[in-house]
Amino acid sequence: MGFVRQSFRRQMFVAFLAAALCLVIFGGILTVQGFQARVKADYEKRDKEQEELVTERINTMLTGAEQTLDGIASNDVLRKAFFKGRKNSLEIYAALYNESQNVRDFAVVDLYIGGLCMYSTRSGYKSAALPEYYSVLSNASRSSGKTIYALDPGSSDEESASLLIARQIINKDNPGYAVIRIEQDTLKEQLSGTMNAKDGFMLVNDHLRPLCLMGTAEDGKTLDRIRNNLFKGNLYNDGFDSNVYITELGESGLLSVYVTPPALDESAVKAGYQIIILLAIISVIVCLIVANRMSNYVAKPIGTLAAGMRRFRKGDFDAKIELDREDEFEQLAVGFNKMTTQLKDTMEERVAAERKVNETRIEMMQAQLNPHFLYNTLDTIKWVAKANHVPEVATMSASLAGILRTSISQTQFVRLSEEIRLIQNYCDIQRIRFDDKFDITIDIPEDVMQAVIPKLILQPIIENAIIHGMDEMDNGHIYVASIREKGRDGAPDLLKISVQDNGKGISDEMLTALNNDDPETLKGHLGLNNVNTIIRLYYGKEYGVMAVRPSEGGTIMIVTIPYSENEPVKEEEKDDKSTDS
Repeated sequence: MGFVRQSFRRQMFVAFLAAALCLVIFGGILTVQGFQARVKADYEKRDKEQEELVTERINTMLTGAEQTLDGIASNDVLRKAFFKGRKNSLEIYAALYNESQNVRDFAVVDLYIGGLCMYSTRSGYKSAALPEYYSVLSNASRSSGKTIYALDPGSSDEESASLLIARQIINKDNPGYAVIRIEQDTLKEQLSGTMNAKDGFMLVNDHLRPLCLMGTAEDGKTLDRIRNNLFKGNLYNDGFDSNVYITELGESGLLSVYVTPPALDESAVKAGYQIIILLAIISVIVCLIVANRMSNYVAKPIGTLAAGMRRFRKGDFDAKIELDREDEFEQLAVGFNKMTTQLKDTMEERVAAERKVNETRIEMMQAQLNPHFLYNTLDTIKWVAKANHVPEVATMSASLAGILRTSISQTQFVRLSEEIRLIQNYCDIQRIRFDDKFDITIDIPEDVMQAVIPKLILQPIIENAIIHGMDEMDNGHIYVASIREKGRDGAPDLLKISVQDNGKGISDEMLTALNNDDPETLKGHLGLNNVNTIIRLYYGKEYGVMAVRPSEGGTIMIVTIPYSENEPVKEEEKDDKSTDS
């Protein structure tokens, strides 16, 4: 609230916004929910009508089956067909076809004596035998002439089965049965015209074993979820987005399960709320425009002064306030403009002075890296030349010439590949001086060799490794490696250069001083102190040199700078380029 109170423009904006959003959000939510409720009620009514249509069709089929069984049971010709003796097959088939006329479009009627099919309305062949000791015939024999509904054990699987409707007609040693068989494909054909394309239908027994799965329920997943809910003691439709309607089909023990999609799916509801969000965004924009125009109309000079001050606080020292007025606001604008001009001039003078001091310090420190080494090298060349008269003199002279060329060049930056050549020249000289008591390995990928670094930052580290690290050693080794490390959270990539030796290791005092940037302790180590100072003057205090003492002995010096393949541009060069453009 304090942030809002600091500006009357924000107060106006919040007031308009609150009124608009209340109308848009609450009105929109009520509209969407009311629309959902109305559509859901209409869809439920339609779904119920559709489910009743499917159920009525199945009940018609079951009623036809019952009537057919009643006709068979009361037909003397068909009843005599279950007894031994000579029979007129044509008369029996005529009677069977006559009694089954109500169901022949969708079912096959079979007459069984025991488990064998004796007569059938099936064209071409009779139905398969049925085992009497289980299946539908066993249930029919125990039901005293009642109709039995069961799955065909010979065609049953996890997804569907044929429906058998059976009744015992004759009770004797080899009882007689009438069996009506409705295949699942035939059932689907009968129901296909009564369902919508997005609906699903399941005909199951009271143990939820499927006889027919159709439409969106054909994969069996919906039936599995209903089973799992009932097994866990939940409502059968728990967790369903779809609408599920279960109807018992008379006394048949069969269940009709009809599944319809939700009246409004998630995408439609989501679209409604997206419209509300869009209206809210538009309201925010409209409120912002209205508040802005009103505030400009009421207090435009104050807004102009506040905008100029914000720009100045953000670092824009060229911020100027222009007011076409002749009152106190104009005097405030003139005073503000004079103040920003004076502050800008003062800061530019101070920055230029500090930049000049830093550049002078850098040039002085880089110049300090050379004299001590050059003196020792020249002295070594003199004694080697006097004592040995050998080609080492030429090697040392050539290497020294390469180092001198780099050290006296005007540029302050070199490619990493040039710095590597310089330390190789340096090591060539020192190996001669120390009678090949150490060697050096360079392990740097080619893809980082083009990185630009301040010149002469590795030579003092190599010198420390040779002079201090491998004192009195006969098998010294220096390992130089470099990697490009990906920057984190949008930070620039890093170039890390490590110099590892197998010498006696850095002292505790020096390790602590270098890693904690202790200038007092580092004063006695001119090379490392200068390298660290050069890096931090160019790149900042988060970069520099750190030391690590590994458990196996020796010392690892790690140089960390930002990775770049271009030389940093000085501030005055930037100003010149912007002026030229």
